[in-house]
Amino acid sequence: MMKLSNKKRKYRKFWHGCLLLGILLTALAVPVWGRAGGGSSGGGGGHSGSSGGGSYHSGRSSSRSNLTGNILFGVNAIVVTCGGAIAFTIKAKKAAAKSRNLMRQYEKIGGNWDYREVQRQVEEAYYQIQECWRRMDAGYAAAYLSEELLEDFNMKIQWMEVREEEVVQKHVKLLSAVPVGAYDELGEENDCIWYLIHGSMVGYYINRNTKICVRGNTKKESFYEYWKFIYRNERWVLQEIRQQDEIDINQFV
Repeated sequence: MMKLSNKKRKYRKFWHGCLLLGILLTALAVPVWGRAGGGSSGGGGGHSGSSGGGSYHSGRSSSRSNLTGNILFGVNAIVVTCGGAIAFTIKAKKAAAKSRNLMRQYEKIGGNWDYREVQRQVEEAYYQIQECWRRMDAGYAAAYLSEELLEDFNMKIQWMEVREEEVVQKHVKLLSAVPVGAYDELGEENDCIWYLIHGSMVGYYINRNTKICVRGNTKKESFYEYWKFIYRNERWVLQEIRQQDEIDINQFV
């Protein structure tokens, strides 16, 4: 068996590093399961490779070609992933600045738009709603949920009980919560605001009897979600949760 040259070893190490980093960055975008609303499963995907060139290529030439192709694929994966994350962050900041400016304008005509108070209610709601999911008791956070979402949570929890599932949640954190879409309509009951929630936790489902994980990841994961709040009974309550890939950030910019 031929030994790899030092140059080839360096190329191979570089390629493995690129691939692992690409996988890590991609994994960070996969939503967790055992959080409020149940999360969602990550969509599957794949890629197909074309067959190699003609048989006239020598083994050495083919090996170099494959190695170069693998390196380029790894670098491209990192560039695409990092580029997408950077673009998302920039657009989210623009949407947040726009929303804060609108909230300052709305506050002049409506007392329910004070930014600090809205922020306080959203952050408080985040932890209470996650806790109600961990307890599998939607009523625990009833004051923070719209009537429609309260009913939806109850139905999901009942279905989990039928499946003999329980939620496991650990290390729940709110990394950031920023408004990205504020809408003041005629009548406070029609006002709404979208928040971009960045959180992290260990969240998964276990079988109630066996205590074995049946869904989700037992390791800590971070996630982005869009939470829509509406104004009811003199406070902001959660009406809807959407995953990051379900809404285009561009609609708020």
